[in-house]
Amino acid sequence: MNSELRPARSGSAFALWYMVAILSLAIFVAYLDRGVIAVLVPFLKLDFSLNDIQVSLLQGIAFSFFFSLAALPLGRTVDRWNRRNLIIIGILTWSSMTLLCGLSTEFWQLFLARAGVGVGEACLLPAAYSMVANSFGNNMRGRAMSILTVATSIGGGSSTVIGGALLTLWHGADFVHLPLIGTVAPWRAVFLVAGLPGFLVAFLLLAVREPKRGPPPPPGATASDFVSYLGQHWRLLVPLYIGFSLLFFFSYATALWSPAVLVRSFGLAAGAAGMASGSVQLLSSVAGAFASGVASDAMIRRKVRNGRLQLFAIGLVPGFIGGICLGVPSANFYLVGLGLTFFASGVLTTVSYPAIYDVVPADMRGRALAVYLFLTSIFGLGGGTAAVAFITEHVFRDEQLLQYSVMVAVLGSLSLSLLLVFSSLRRYELARLALPRQVAPVDMGLGDGTAHGRTSRN
Repeated sequence: MNSELRPARSGSAFALWYMVAILSLAIFVAYLDRGVIAVLVPFLKLDFSLNDIQVSLLQGIAFSFFFSLAALPLGRTVDRWNRRNLIIIGILTWSSMTLLCGLSTEFWQLFLARAGVGVGEACLLPAAYSMVANSFGNNMRGRAMSILTVATSIGGGSSTVIGGALLTLWHGADFVHLPLIGTVAPWRAVFLVAGLPGFLVAFLLLAVREPKRGPPPPPGATASDFVSYLGQHWRLLVPLYIGFSLLFFFSYATALWSPAVLVRSFGLAAGAAGMASGSVQLLSSVAGAFASGVASDAMIRRKVRNGRLQLFAIGLVPGFIGGICLGVPSANFYLVGLGLTFFASGVLTTVSYPAIYDVVPADMRGRALAVYLFLTSIFGLGGGTAAVAFITEHVFRDEQLLQYSVMVAVLGSLSLSLLLVFSSLRRYELARLALPRQVAPVDMGLGDGTAHGRTSRN
C-alpha cells in the first residue's frame, strides 16, 4: 500500500485507551452541566416566576440554538485544527458558563449563560469522535465509540442523580455556604458544584496527544466539497440525519421532563424525583449503549447486510413498549417505561454515530458529525423539550397531565424515526460499500482481527 495512505501508528494501546477515557470524562462533565437544570425546574419556576414554556426555553432553545449555530463552523475547524486543544477551550468555556448559571439573578442572564454552555460544548463530540475514528479500525470503531456514547448516558443520568442528591442533602436549608463563593440558595449551589469538575478535566487532557489523521483531503479541497457530497447523497443523508435526530427528541423529552412528572403526577420530592429518574436513565442507557457497540461491530465483522441498521430495528422494540408504559398512571410503571425507553435510546444513538461514519469519507467526518449535532440540537434538545411543554399547555391544558405529553412525544418521534431510517436501507448499503478501504491504525490486542497495516472494508 502507498505509504501516503497508511495512517501512522497512533501510539500504544494504553495511550489510546487513556485518550478514550479522558474524552469520555469530558463528555460526562458536559452532559452533567447541560442536564442538571432538569432537577431544578420547581425552583426556577418559583424564583423566576416561570411557566412551562419559559422553562423549556431554558432547558432547550437557550442551549440548543446557540449550540447549533456554533456546531457547523466548529465542525470544519475539527477537520483542520488541533482537536485536543479545541476541546480544552470548549471545556473552559462551558464550565465557566455553568458557574454563571448559578450566579444569575434574572431570566435573561440565565438564558445567556445556558447559551454559553451550548457554544462551549459544540466542539466536543465532533472532535472526540473524530479523534477516536482516527485511532481505531472499522471493526472496533463501534465499541470505541460506544464508550463515548456511554459517557453521554452516564453524564445525562448522573446530572439528575447528582442534582437530586445535593438537593436532598440540603433539603430544608434556605441557604448553602460554599468556600470562596459565600452563601447561596441550594439550587444555585447545584449549578456551581456541577461547573467545577470541568477545569480538572481540561488539565488532564493536556496529557492526550493529537492522533494522526487519515488520508489528507485532495489538494484544493474546500467546504464546498462537503456540501457537494451532501447534495449527491441527499436521498440517503437527509432521512438518515433527521431519523437519527428524532432519537434525541424522545430521549431529551423524557430525560428533562421526567423529574417534573414524578413530582406532579406521583408526589415525589424534587430531590427524590431526580435521583429516581436519573438512576433509571443511567443504568438503562449505559446497558443499551454497551450492548449496541458490541453487537454493531459483530455485524460489521460478519458482513451482515445493513448490519448497523438491522440493530436499529431491534432497538426500536423496547422503545415502543416503554413509551406505552409511560402513560400508565402508576409511578412503578412510569419508571419501567423510562428504563425501556432509555435502553432503546442507548442502543439507537450508539448505532447512529458509526452508521453515519460508515457512509461519509474520512476527511469529512468532523463536518458530517457537526451537521448531525446541529440537527440533534434542533430536533432533540430544542424540539423535544418544547414539544412536551406545548402539548401540556395547548393540547391537554393541564400541568398535571405532563406524563401523557411525554408519552405522546416518545411514541410519535419513534414512529417517524422508523419510517425515515428504513426508507434509506438500500442507499445506505450501496454508499457504505462504495467508500474506499481503510487501514486499522493499530492492533489493540482484543481479538478483533485487525493489525497494523491490515485493511478492513467500511
